[in-house]
Amino acid sequence: MPSPGKNQPMPLVIYGAGPLARLMHFYFTVNNDYEVSHFCIDREYLNQESFCDLPLIPFDQVEGICPPETHQMFVAIGYKQMRARKLLFDRAKEKGYRCASYVSPHAIVNQGAVMGENNVLMDQVVMEPFSRMGDNNLYWSGTLISHGCLIGNHNYVSAKVVIGGESTMEDGCFLGNTACTINNIVLREETMLLPGAVAHKDCLAFTKYFGNPAKPVGTHQEKGIIIERG
Repeated sequence: MPSPGKNQPMPLVIYGAGPLARLMHFYFTVNNDYEVSHFCIDREYLNQESFCDLPLIPFDQVEGICPPETHQMFVAIGYKQMRARKLLFDRAKEKGYRCASYVSPHAIVNQGAVMGENNVLMDQVVMEPFSRMGDNNLYWSGTLISHGCLIGNHNYVSAKVVIGGESTMEDGCFLGNTACTINNIVLREETMLLPGAVAHKDCLAFTKYFGNPAKPVGTHQEKGIIIERG
């Protein structure tokens, strides 16, 4: 748990100024372990001076205003262009920031589960024992990460998803609402399960799946997963 000083919340800067950044500002504010001091975005998108009543600064100046020695960062990047999740997270790490994670007080992370930085576990997410999670993953409410799962980096998992026991999710995957896998399944790099899809066998990289059992319905190796709705 962050501890810059006795009973002092850790200063936090949020990279982003969209709906997810606003939501995470709310959660970090009520969490009490962090105090959001600034938002930052890439200079070419900077067209206002504040966001959520806090200063909004260009990312190329952030370390001078919010030094990584005194601040942590949260990278608030959603799902519309999934490869951007890795890009922005890597930028934050290159500047030397440790990235904060948010675990809802209504989530359950069992003893023996391990996770890295910039992860989000929303309400009623359950992470069972012996599961391991890398960096920069977002799990919406009601998701089950079953025992012994190995989760990579930069994944986005929508509400009420079930990942079966001893399964593997590589990097940059997107799972729509209520998608699920049976046990011992591998979701390879940039797998996309559309809402309600049920994976009964290993999934190919850069491939979109739909149905029960899930069947391939498209590929996206060239441009990555891009979701234009919402």
